[in-house]
Amino acid sequence: MRPPAPNPALTGRPASPWRLVPGRTLRTLGLLACLACARPTAQAAPDRATESEIYALIRDPSSADWRALARFNGSITRREFENSLNRVFDPWSGLRTYLKIDDSSVTVYPQPGPRGAPLVTVRFARARWTSTRRLQASWRQPIGVPGHPLAGLHVAIEPADIGGAWAALEDRSAEFPGYGRIKEGDLNLIVGRILRDKLTALGADVFLVRDRAEPILPIAREHLLPFVEHLLRDHPEQLPGALRSEFAGRVFRSPDALRASAGLLLTKTLETRARAALVRENFKPDLTIVLQHDATPESSRGQLTPVNRNIFFVDGAYLPKELRHSEQRFRLLTKVFEHVSPLETEVAVAVADRFQRATGYPPVLYGNSATTRLVVKGNLYVVARNLDFNREHDGPVVVTEPYFMNQPETLARLLAGDYPGVRIIAGHPCRSIFREYADCVVDGLLASRDAFNRGRRPAMTSQRDRRRGG
Repeated sequence: MRPPAPNPALTGRPASPWRLVPGRTLRTLGLLACLACARPTAQAAPDRATESEIYALIRDPSSADWRALARFNGSITRREFENSLNRVFDPWSGLRTYLKIDDSSVTVYPQPGPRGAPLVTVRFARARWTSTRRLQASWRQPIGVPGHPLAGLHVAIEPADIGGAWAALEDRSAEFPGYGRIKEGDLNLIVGRILRDKLTALGADVFLVRDRAEPILPIAREHLLPFVEHLLRDHPEQLPGALRSEFAGRVFRSPDALRASAGLLLTKTLETRARAALVRENFKPDLTIVLQHDATPESSRGQLTPVNRNIFFVDGAYLPKELRHSEQRFRLLTKVFEHVSPLETEVAVAVADRFQRATGYPPVLYGNSATTRLVVKGNLYVVARNLDFNREHDGPVVVTEPYFMNQPETLARLLAGDYPGVRIIAGHPCRSIFREYADCVVDGLLASRDAFNRGRRPAMTSQRDRRRGG
């Protein structure tokens, strides 16, 4: 059966279909030149970010940033801290050499050994019941009231990537002969809008990080490119260590390569950090859900795959080479002190279970690999991995990455767009894949209410209110 006609909202002009894995470096000069040729035509945000604002997004943590980690004094016990490091965040012990740990506190140093003047010392809670994190949780009302089971839950929805006219520049666009073109950023945004409406109807307080296919970073491409080219060519020392090795050290000395690197620096690093900063300044989520779609390596060549799988990520599995960079060490420690892993794991497992029931797809077989770690024994659907969105957003974050976009039936469902009810697609009655996606996330959050409510209890009623019948 021929696939349905492509949805115009999900199609665009030809561009590179190469799908970069987060954290990998640029691969070939041909890819760089291809990306450099992509010219978004959509209007960028009207305001213009200054150079100082852009530098603020890419700088290494300052001494004041490190000292601010003292706000986590008493938030976690030594046992919880070390368990988080060993099991989830630092399984290869790349961070340990920067730390000095005793029964009362952990001290962080700038050099391995540890060497140098201490950056910060954070005191441990004496016992679980003395944890300031648990005490703060106990002040909050439990989630849910009659008719609104998610009332009181604060959720940030992060539709990953950008899409639209930026899809080629960010390398999230692919053309499949006989089917059409898809732009992952557009797909993620459709799911995000549906998910927002469903969660809001259930009483949740929702922050949709982006609601259009344009960057959050308030700068037009024509303004950004000259600045970033200048930065990469003449002042690579302004980049933090991780970005120097990612961009400046691998940029071929050609105008096309510089433009391509500038585009990737915008759509990957700068945009991700700008979104995290936007949430940090305007919203305090109990959870951030990052929406993505998966694909196999064949998608880079416009080829299909007969299989379909799901995978879900929580933060963790920082590689020793990544932890040589202070920004990565800072984000890891922030996550450990926030004690995000238990909640992330419970939510991710619940969401993965709903997707498995709805789709029947097996997991992507990461397991305990060179870059990932299982977080629940025997559950291959949920793994810890050091991804940009997990790392940069504060608090618990779950990345949902179901479906292989280049599986024929999934591709046909994606290109059919969103619709009510059921349609015949590839010979089968199918719901909107976007609504199926959103429903699985919603059902997973509903199943996780006990995890969100752990430690919360209703506010005490005063004696005067009781006399009044309150």
